[in-house]
Amino acid sequence: MKRLTTRTKLLYGLGFSARGIKDGLFQLFLFFYFSQVLGLDPALAGLTTFIALLFDAVSDPIVGVISDNWKSKKWGRRHPFMLWSAIPMGIFIYLLFIPPAGLGQMGLFWWLTIFTILVRLSLTFFLVPGMSLGAELTTDYEERTSVTSYRVMFSGFIPAFIIIFGLLFFFTSKPGIDNGMMNAEAYPPFALLCGVLIILSIFISTYGTRDTIPSLPQNQGQTEKNSLKELLRRFVDAFKLKSYRSLVLYIMVIYIAIGIGTVFIPYFINYYFAWSEKELALLPIASGLGGLISLFLAPALGRRWDKKKGVMIGTFLLALFFSLPYTLKVFGLLPPDGTPIILPFFILCTTIGYTFIFVVFSLSNSMMADVADEYDLLTGQREEGLFFSTMSFAYKCTVGLGYMFAGILLKLIAFPTQVSLKDVPVDKLEWLGIIGGPVLFVLYTSAILFVLAYPISKARYNEIRLQLKDRTNP
Repeated sequence: MKRLTTRTKLLYGLGFSARGIKDGLFQLFLFFYFSQVLGLDPALAGLTTFIALLFDAVSDPIVGVISDNWKSKKWGRRHPFMLWSAIPMGIFIYLLFIPPAGLGQMGLFWWLTIFTILVRLSLTFFLVPGMSLGAELTTDYEERTSVTSYRVMFSGFIPAFIIIFGLLFFFTSKPGIDNGMMNAEAYPPFALLCGVLIILSIFISTYGTRDTIPSLPQNQGQTEKNSLKELLRRFVDAFKLKSYRSLVLYIMVIYIAIGIGTVFIPYFINYYFAWSEKELALLPIASGLGGLISLFLAPALGRRWDKKKGVMIGTFLLALFFSLPYTLKVFGLLPPDGTPIILPFFILCTTIGYTFIFVVFSLSNSMMADVADEYDLLTGQREEGLFFSTMSFAYKCTVGLGYMFAGILLKLIAFPTQVSLKDVPVDKLEWLGIIGGPVLFVLYTSAILFVLAYPISKARYNEIRLQLKDRTNP
């Protein structure tokens, strides 16, 4: 397969702006909107995402297997599903943020639950085939990391843009509302804009990469069996692979940690550090810069250290720098609140943290593409959809298990709802620092234990590709 052009990589990555837009909404606005603005119990909000996760556990592999076995001479295996996802996802994102007035606790709970499921289901129809497509665009060991770095860059850069744009132009202070994020009227028009952008990004990306379809691999094995029993058998076979098992467990732990941190972000910035809206608007710069830097750093580190070592080192560094500002403040080593140096220091630390988390994502997704080739060698089946449905499911743990655990933590520390900073007890603020610092550091670094067993090096991968080539051309 010939090397990919930068244009193809850019168009491919652009589609994942849809994921980035959704992430921007979910990371900062969704949980805060329903719990702090509308008054939904945090434990119920956490339960919502856990219920949605159960649906994902079924829908992600089903979509993956269906796309693996889909046959279309004009549009291939992946592109039809990517196209079909666009309009529903845009519509459901908008509806999620316009619950009718007077629903009460259970009404808000069911509104959040139903539309969270629909948003995540429509995302599945783009994400699983889209990630699978990235694995199929090239068989080169190092270029795969380059492809995934474009995908990760758009996924990481766009949330920063969405958050900054929203804070500057939608969630601004007004008479009677000193915190713009408490302005309930700002959420529906902002969600509408995000829905339109999602639809456009998916359409442009999917149509722009259609010229790659003739060169993409097709599944040559038996495709008529798609029963639940057959699906479970395939997962059992995949999980027997040490490479697959270690990578899945690693990425699950990483995403759960991210999920907890995601829910706590508005609490950290609004209460623990008590920054203004203008200061708050500067913080997403860290994510955007991290995404851009990782586009170049991930392939370089993959070449220098190999993918596995790069993931291990990157995981320790992201854990260290994400938790550093909180840990220093917990132990009294950070200057007093209001000191001008604190915000630049926080942005620097989080920029480095985001850089390495995006490096880790690029390398681990490239590693999963290599695992799919190992599975092909052993079974004769091209099952990228099956494998990347696992990555999609793990990613959704960000707002699944992570959100659930975050809701439990908020309940355990009894953090008050619908209150201003001056009404929050000091001991509750101290708990925020402990969670953001030591707790998340330990959780992130524990993921390294799982990836230690990953066995595919560059040399082993080249052996796999050689054997696959020999089997195709005896």
